[in-house]
Amino acid sequence: MKNKITKISATKQKISGRGGIVFFLRYVENIGFYKLITFGFINVNIFSHKGLQLFQFIKQMLAFYIDGTDMTMTSFDKRKEDGAYTALLENNKEDMASSHQIKRFFGKFVIVPNIIFRKILRKLFIWRLLIEKPKIIELFVDTMVLNNNDAIKREGCEPTYKPVKGFQPLHIIWGRFFVDVLFRKGSAHSNHGTDYSDTVREIVKLIRKEYRKDVPVIIKNDSGFFDQKAFEIFEEELGIMYVTAGSYYGDTKSHIDGLKQANLEIINQKREHPADNKDSKLLFGELKTGDTLWQYIEFGSCLQSWKKFRRCIYTQQASDENGQLLLDFHKSDNLIYTNIGNDGALNQQLKTAGYGKYLQAEEIIKLSHSKGKDELIHRSIKDFAGKEQLPFKKFYKNAAYYYILIITHFLFETYKTDVINEVVPIKSYPTTFRRKLIDFAVKIVSHGRQIILQVNENMYNAFNIKNIWARCQKPPLILQIE
Repeated sequence: MKNKITKISATKQKISGRGGIVFFLRYVENIGFYKLITFGFINVNIFSHKGLQLFQFIKQMLAFYIDGTDMTMTSFDKRKEDGAYTALLENNKEDMASSHQIKRFFGKFVIVPNIIFRKILRKLFIWRLLIEKPKIIELFVDTMVLNNNDAIKREGCEPTYKPVKGFQPLHIIWGRFFVDVLFRKGSAHSNHGTDYSDTVREIVKLIRKEYRKDVPVIIKNDSGFFDQKAFEIFEEELGIMYVTAGSYYGDTKSHIDGLKQANLEIINQKREHPADNKDSKLLFGELKTGDTLWQYIEFGSCLQSWKKFRRCIYTQQASDENGQLLLDFHKSDNLIYTNIGNDGALNQQLKTAGYGKYLQAEEIIKLSHSKGKDELIHRSIKDFAGKEQLPFKKFYKNAAYYYILIITHFLFETYKTDVINEVVPIKSYPTTFRRKLIDFAVKIVSHGRQIILQVNENMYNAFNIKNIWARCQKPPLILQIE
């Protein structure tokens, strides 16, 4: 029992359980993000030379989001009094913002257009494009409901398509990144006004100007964005491809029923092992455990009012995830509308990029089904935010809060890619990331005119902290885009 604790006492040493914040903030500083923020606000003369500088507010908000421990505004008062936390942010006490200062900071945005945040997010998007150099860009467009049903008196908190009140921002997503966001009231449906086509137009023009003029761009979305006017903009003005889930109308349903009767061998498989039927249209080859069998047929559709035919693919689920064939009444089906394969110039773009396979119906269906994977980013941002309820009563304040949250999530994803990909999987969710590489103990000491961050030896060796620190010093720089 000689190791039994018999006494406790207080210490003035700077010890913190959020050691990973230091590494993240050093990475953010060295990629040039604070210069990008200053560039964005350079023409906005609302921040006084007195008090805290703009980058201090932004830095402390980044630390607030990446920490995720206490997501209330009053938590800033506690952080201000915490000497260890102040040292983690490499600040003095007078540099730390109080809750009142943070609230006043967000109050400034009543006269600052939130397009500034969107421009910063787009610059980050171009930064990653120039690093990763994709041969094809697949963008997913969707909305996400923020459930603020229990929040009191939130401006813009309105009934959504889900049975809750809240907000419904429009997202444009590229893999693990939000590349553009339009914060909106809850009643703004997917295709509200011209939000959808306007936002896509701006992003596509940015890609053409800052990345490559000839890169193929594919827009993926669900039936909430099924809109002939948007299709015409994509085809005639922007020269991009789309894969959109379609809506069922009476004439379309009747036409599909007729096709089923004429092509039973394509739609309905009677064999015990459907993969043995060489005439059948199987998407995933031989049917195995864990596979889902889909059957399809394609045709041209112009509905009743369109001036042109568009490629339409009808799909029907024939088996469950375990390969068990389904009865007719239990089969789910859907429609996919696309212009892939209908435009010679766009077809050549795909072939030049090495994606000629996308002209095949099977690959288009896979693209449509990949929307489920794209939607996982919504789970990630909600996990990252900690809660869906936004803190302010004014709409413009909540909008600014959400934009900074989205920007921090973007930096979180690039940090995983550039710095810690050998320690934590790139696809890991924020909770896993925080548990492993944010929530670990450190001690901050001054010695020989140096400030030293001390990490437990086991943690230091197990996660190769020395290498993480070195990567934080020389990350890829953000290119300043005019």
